[in-house]
Amino acid sequence: MIEKSYFLLSLLQAGLVQNWKINIPLEMTAQEGSCAQIPCNYSCPSHLASQARIGIWYHGKGSIAFHSKHHVKTLQRFRNRTWLSGDLKDGDCSLMINNIMREDAGSYHLRIEFDNVNSYSYFSATNLHISDFTDKPTIFPVEIVAGKCMNLTCTFNTTCNGTPPVLTWDTPTAVPGSVSNTVTQHGVTLIYTSVLSLIPSPRHQGQTLICRVSYPTVSSEQTFPLTVQYPPQNLSVVSLNVRKDSLINVIEGNSAVIICSVESFPASNLTWRHLNVTMNRTSSSNELWLEIPHITSRETGDYQCVAENEHGAVEGSIAITVQYTPRNLVITSIHVIKDSSISVIEGNSTVIICSVESSPASNLTWKHLNVTVNRTSSNNELWLQIPHITYKATGDYQCVAENEHGTVEGSITITVKSRNFSAWKTGLLGAGIILIVGLSGFVTFKCVRKVKSRERSQIDIRGEQSDKSRERKKMKQENEAKYAVSACQGPNYENCELDLVFRSHKRKVEEVKSNHNVHVHQKDDVYANCNFKDEAVYANV
Repeated sequence: MIEKSYFLLSLLQAGLVQNWKINIPLEMTAQEGSCAQIPCNYSCPSHLASQARIGIWYHGKGSIAFHSKHHVKTLQRFRNRTWLSGDLKDGDCSLMINNIMREDAGSYHLRIEFDNVNSYSYFSATNLHISDFTDKPTIFPVEIVAGKCMNLTCTFNTTCNGTPPVLTWDTPTAVPGSVSNTVTQHGVTLIYTSVLSLIPSPRHQGQTLICRVSYPTVSSEQTFPLTVQYPPQNLSVVSLNVRKDSLINVIEGNSAVIICSVESFPASNLTWRHLNVTMNRTSSSNELWLEIPHITSRETGDYQCVAENEHGAVEGSIAITVQYTPRNLVITSIHVIKDSSISVIEGNSTVIICSVESSPASNLTWKHLNVTVNRTSSNNELWLQIPHITYKATGDYQCVAENEHGTVEGSITITVKSRNFSAWKTGLLGAGIILIVGLSGFVTFKCVRKVKSRERSQIDIRGEQSDKSRERKKMKQENEAKYAVSACQGPNYENCELDLVFRSHKRKVEEVKSNHNVHVHQKDDVYANCNFKDEAVYANV
């Protein structure tokens, strides 16, 4: 009978245990300094579902880590660090432990109390392990281009809603920016987000940004090196040869090396060009060498280095001067050169020109009979002018060109010829004959024209003189008649005769003509109208 009763009691207890259930993890790890949540769900007999209850979490063998009714019963080190994240009436017995410490490691189990009769301790326990704080925030990389605003995002996820973590940015002083923080929840996960906004520049290249997550006692961080993309800049051209003001001098036959370097990201494609011809090229490299072995004068000129990437291009240049001895000396003249000789007529002028190729420019000298007659320095051309040339200028003329690398010379012979006087005399005689003939024709023409003009004038004068003679004759007759009448008037001249008067008048006329150097028999008698009274003035004509 006793055995039967014991069997029935065991079945009853087994049935009661099946009504007290709990669902918790057996093992769990929390990071020191953060918070931890022991997820828990329980069940109890249905007749107790509506009754008030107390939840007690035990740590280890008997220490109370949390008491839902009497907080003072909670172990001192757990006070204000533990709480239930859910409602016991809903079967949620999850335990939150904030600011995890090393001492928090161990087993945790739950006890539910309704009254002194209905209580139950769940012996299924969670074994909590404590580790170092290793969780780090996450930075999501973006393309960073100089001069363009970028938003860099840092996040930290947690399932614990205890003391919230704080996200901060550590930036160099050369990288100022603005920060905005937000918190979002997806299910049981809390997502803390911090966004750093800034405008990068090439000087930020290689700078490190730090996103840090902090709890009251611990923190962790994530670093992000800035990789700023920017166009090529600060292009530099150097040489292994002596350089002066973007110019290098190389002696012909030697080698030259020029190096182009640039700053850019991504790396640039570099090209060396000479006279628009590509000499060397490289891709995705910020340095390019150009070596010119056994350089010649053909390599003289500007060399351009062009650097380009997807964000832009830049170029620089350097000039190479190849130095060599004077060569290709040429002598020219305004006169025809035949067999290195020119002929000049005495008294004329001549010009001879000496030109040469050299680098640096040569010092040129004209010499005649070992006497310097003209000189120039640092010039590859020299003129020699000889005005009014004489026999003394006959002979060889040497042009000497020299620079620091060598000397070259050339010569020309000047022959002075006398003038051809026979031809000159013949020409002069012919010119004189032509001049005389021309002058004779001109004089003849003028004489004929003058004779004709004189004949016309004499005809006109004769007509005028005829008219004047007739008038004078008429006036003479009138005067003679008048004089004769007046001379024979009065008592004293009653017996005078007119012929006497006329003879007396004629003598007066002849006398006046003689006094005035006029021939007494001249026909155009200009004195015919004279009044020859005693009181008359015969000099007035």
